[in-house]
Amino acid sequence: MDALILSLMLFISILINISSFDDAFIDLLSIGISRRNFGHAQEEPSTEKPTSSEIPDIGVFVANWQEEDVLGRMVEGNLARIPISSVKLYLGVYPNDTGTLAVAEAMAAQYPDRVRVIVNSMEGPTSKGQMLNEMFRQVYARPGAPEMAVLHDSEDIIDPRTFGVYAAYARDGYDFIQVPVFSLNSIKRSKVAATYMDEFAERHTREMVVRHAVGAMIPSAGVGTCMTRRLLEHFVKERGFVLANGCVTEDYILGVEAKRAGFRSAFAAISADELRGLDFVATREYFPKSFSASVKQKTRWVYGINFEATHKLGWGGDFWDKYFFMRDRKGAITNFLPPISLVFWILLAFEVVDIEQMPLDLVPIFQVSIFLNMLALGLRYLMRVICCRDVYGINDFIGVAVRWPVSLTVNMLAVWRAWKTYVGESEYATKPIVWSKTEHELPDDLMSARR
Repeated sequence: MDALILSLMLFISILINISSFDDAFIDLLSIGISRRNFGHAQEEPSTEKPTSSEIPDIGVFVANWQEEDVLGRMVEGNLARIPISSVKLYLGVYPNDTGTLAVAEAMAAQYPDRVRVIVNSMEGPTSKGQMLNEMFRQVYARPGAPEMAVLHDSEDIIDPRTFGVYAAYARDGYDFIQVPVFSLNSIKRSKVAATYMDEFAERHTREMVVRHAVGAMIPSAGVGTCMTRRLLEHFVKERGFVLANGCVTEDYILGVEAKRAGFRSAFAAISADELRGLDFVATREYFPKSFSASVKQKTRWVYGINFEATHKLGWGGDFWDKYFFMRDRKGAITNFLPPISLVFWILLAFEVVDIEQMPLDLVPIFQVSIFLNMLALGLRYLMRVICCRDVYGINDFIGVAVRWPVSLTVNMLAVWRAWKTYVGESEYATKPIVWSKTEHELPDDLMSARR
């Protein structure tokens, strides 16, 4: 029995190394790639607040369901941050969501030149994709529709500089533009919420930059995503809608479909202090602070990307698309590996399993594999510390180490629940699942919220 457990431990260790080599490959590619100049817009995007004369008509589309507690503050705070008259907010609400509808109408009355209310023809909740499609249908059927549409949620802190970035990239021929999304500093708020700081900092200052540089598809993050009118009208003309209905990660799918339709996509990682990477032009928000809410949210992400999107999109595309599909989807397996490995180490530590029982011919392989595991662990930790410093300006060595086990636990449980959803509720991604709402929270002072 001991030999079997040790052989399984070796197998898990090798799988961890394969995944770690993949991560290290992205780290190597990201070294030397200038966020500002490598493959980005020929016109240098400004990191200063743009003026109305520099920005075309842009619509910020916010889909809502039971957001009456945060929507008013979100609108007031962001309009105060965005003194650009050509940027307007479109608030999508359901006719049976009377609380949110009342707040939205009050905001439209208070800001008649900046806020529009779009009432869904269906009662809610449906899905975020259906709501946005309904908003696009109503807005773009009228004269004077905006030249660009930006997706945001009711908890977002919108950086006014993003509109200058969108305009610069659009003038350079890009139709699908994604800016980084970061968590607001949540170190004192919750260890669970703070895990999003590390994860988004690493992904949006490394992997997404590499995706753009090699020409891979750029998935939408659901917020901070800009689309030109040309792209919107193409999808409406070709299939009658923009975002896939009945999906939980319709935004991710949209980014892939934009490239497949022949449109240029960009990940615009621009920072005011390029040498240190600080002050990114990005969307910021608070993420769930409770353990259960985080598992619930990530279950939706994992199910949507690993199962639903795989079912709908397949593996088509060029080499880089296939490679990043693999990276996006490997978490359905790899998120189980660290906890399983930890169990094995506990068994060894308490001498439940005798290391001497491992077959002799496997001992050298086991030793090398474990050494590589430790090396990869150190590299991953160092990269997280560096990425956290790049975004938040702090060397949080202890915090990153403390948050990492929390992140691993949340991710493992989310993957487990996603597998259950895939096999059960969705019947192998053939049936839509219920839109699972995440409770939203805003900082006390939107004007000072930066990072």
